[in-house]
Amino acid sequence: MMINLIGFLIALVIFAHVLVIVGLYRQKVMPFFVPLYIYLNILMIVIEICALFFLQTSRLEILSAVFDARLIVEAFVPPILVALNQAYNSGVAWPKPKLNNFFFWGMSMLIAIFVLQGKMISGVVNLNGIFFPQYGRFYPLFLSYFYFCLIYVFVDFLRKNKSVGTDSEAGAIKKLILVVLPVFLILFSFLHLSPYLGFIHPVILFSYPILSVMLIYLAFKFHLFDYNERGVNAISFFLVSLLYLVIFSFISIRFQVWSFILLIPLLLLVFKLYQMIEFYTVRILHTRNFSEMYNLEEELEVLFTETGKYIDNQALAQFLGEYAQKVLRCSKCAVITAQFDIRPYQILYLEGFEKEQIDPILTTSNSPLLEKLELERQVLNKFDYLPHSSVYKQMEASQLYLMIPLIAHSKLEGFIFLGGEKRITRFLKKDLEFIRFFSISAGHAFHNIQSIQNTVQTQKMADLGIVASQLAHDFQSFITLVKLDTSEEDRVRQRANYMEKLVKDLLNFAKPKELQLTMVDINELVDMTLDVIKIPDKIVLERHYSQSIPKINIDIDQMRRVFMNLFENSVNAMKDKGGRLKVTTRPLRLLSPMRRNTWMYIEILDEGKGIPEEFLEKIFDPFFTTRKNEGGNGLGLAIVKQIITRHKGFIDVTSKLNKGTIFNIRLPYLI
Repeated sequence: MMINLIGFLIALVIFAHVLVIVGLYRQKVMPFFVPLYIYLNILMIVIEICALFFLQTSRLEILSAVFDARLIVEAFVPPILVALNQAYNSGVAWPKPKLNNFFFWGMSMLIAIFVLQGKMISGVVNLNGIFFPQYGRFYPLFLSYFYFCLIYVFVDFLRKNKSVGTDSEAGAIKKLILVVLPVFLILFSFLHLSPYLGFIHPVILFSYPILSVMLIYLAFKFHLFDYNERGVNAISFFLVSLLYLVIFSFISIRFQVWSFILLIPLLLLVFKLYQMIEFYTVRILHTRNFSEMYNLEEELEVLFTETGKYIDNQALAQFLGEYAQKVLRCSKCAVITAQFDIRPYQILYLEGFEKEQIDPILTTSNSPLLEKLELERQVLNKFDYLPHSSVYKQMEASQLYLMIPLIAHSKLEGFIFLGGEKRITRFLKKDLEFIRFFSISAGHAFHNIQSIQNTVQTQKMADLGIVASQLAHDFQSFITLVKLDTSEEDRVRQRANYMEKLVKDLLNFAKPKELQLTMVDINELVDMTLDVIKIPDKIVLERHYSQSIPKINIDIDQMRRVFMNLFENSVNAMKDKGGRLKVTTRPLRLLSPMRRNTWMYIEILDEGKGIPEEFLEKIFDPFFTTRKNEGGNGLGLAIVKQIITRHKGFIDVTSKLNKGTIFNIRLPYLI
C-alpha cells in the first residue's frame, strides 16, 4: 500500500509541475524571475522521475544510471536557487554573473564529474523491493555543498527582509525565512543525510511530494500566478485526483514503475478533457438566448430625454448607474468622472462594488485596464476575451463585466463599470447597441453640465464684479470723508480702516487681476513670505523642502498672498500656547499615464487651537469668519482658494480641535 501511495503521489506532483510550467509559459505578463523558476520545476520533474525508479526496478544497470542521473540533477539545484535569489533581489531576470555564481556552477560540475566516475555511489541497498543507493566516501562533499547553499540563501533573505518595501512582500519573505527554508532543510536531511547515516525506509520518499507542494506554494505566495477561475479549477482537479489516488493505493495489487510513469500523461489527458468540456459548456450557455427582453428604441428615448434634464453631476451619475443596471441586468455599478487633479478620476456613484475593488484600477500607477480604456477608448467586454487572457483575468478578479468609456467631443469624460458575482452572463446584440449609445449620451450629458456650471460661475462673478465696483466707489468716498473728519477718534478711524480693507478684499475677490505668470522656485517664495511675518519665539518653525522639485509657473504676488494669509492664520492660532509651524514641499507622482501633468504638493501644518468640525466645510466660503471680533472679514480664505483655483490647483484642510490644522495645496506644472 505504501509503495503504491508513494508512486501515485510522486506521479501527481510531476503532473502539477507540468501544469505550473505550462501555466507560467502561457502568461502574457509574468514576473522577471519566472524563467529561473521554470528551470527549477524542470529539475524537480527529472529528480522525481528518477525517484519513481527506486520502486521495484531490479535491473542494476538501470538503477545505477538512475541513481547517477538523480544526483547529478540535484547537484545543479543550488546554482539555480542562488540565481533565483539574485534575480528576486535585483529585479532582473538574468542577473549579471558574480564570483559566487561561478563558485556554485563550478562545484556542481565537480560533483557531477565525481558521480560519473563512481565516487559518490558505491552500490545498491534493497529494502523489501525498494532500492536505495549506497553512498561512497565523497558523498559528504555533496551534503556539505548543499547545506552551504541553503545557509547562503537563508542569510541573503535575512538581509533582504531588513530592506523590503511593502507589507505583503515582507510577510512573504518572513514566511520563507521562518517556515519554508527550515522545512526544506529538514526534508533534504531526511532524503540524503538519513540514508547516509544508515536509516533506510520507504517513508523517506514522501519528502519529494512535500518538496514539490512547497515549491508550487511559493509560486502563489510570491504572486507568480493570478488567482483566477482556471487556477482554481486546476487546484480542484489536483485535490480530487489526490483523493482518488489515495483510495486507489489501498488496492492489494502492487503497481510497477511503468504504471506510475504512464499515470502522468493520463492525468494530463484527463485534465485537458475536463477543460474542453468546461469551455464548451460555458460557450453553449453563453450563446443561449436569454429571456430578458426590452424595447431598444423605447429605452434609448428614455435615456436621451432624461439625461438632458440634469444640471448636477451627482444626480446624473445616480440616474445613469441605476438605469444601466436595470437595462443591462447587472447587480454592481460604478460611475466615475474625470477631474483635473493628482487623482484624475473620482467615483460619483457606487452600487454593489466595494470601494476597495474600484480604487486600485483608478489609483494604481500604470493600471493595465485603465491604460487600455484611456488609449483605445473602446468598451471592454470581459466575454470578448479568452479566459486565459490578462484582460479577462483582471476583470474577473474585480467582478467586472463591462467597462464603458464616456466620450464627448473626443474627450474622455469618465467611465461606467458594470459587473456582478455570476461567472456567466450574456450581452445580446441589442445590449451592445444600447451600450454604444449609452457611452455617447452619458459623455455628452457630463460635458454639458460642466459647460453650464462654467457659464453660470462666469456670469455670477461678472455680476458680482459690477456690484462690487459700485459699492467700492460709494464706500471709498464715505471712508475718505470719515478719515478726514475723525482724525482724533481712534475707534471710528479703526472702523474706517476695517471698512477700507473690506472694500479692497471684495474688489480682489469679485474682479481678480489677470495672472502674471513667472517661473519661480516655490521654496524661495515660501522663505520670502516667512521672512516678512513676525513669528513669536514660542512658535517653532520647521522647513521640510524637497530639493528635487523644478521651478513652477505662477503669479508671484498672488501666490505670496496665499502663503501670507495661511501663515498669519497659523501664527494667530498658536499665539497663546505656541507650537510647531511646519512647511513641507514635495512633488507628487503620476496616477494616470494619459494625464501626464505633474504636480507640486505644499503642506502647512500648525499645532494651534484647530477648527471646529462644523466649520470645516464653510471656511472657504465668502464672508465666513470666526474672528469677527479681531477684524476678520471672511474673505481671506475665499481669496486664497480663488487664487489656487485660478492656477488650476486645489486646496483642502483637515483639523482637530486643540490639536492643530493642516492646509494641503496641490499645484499643477501646466496651467
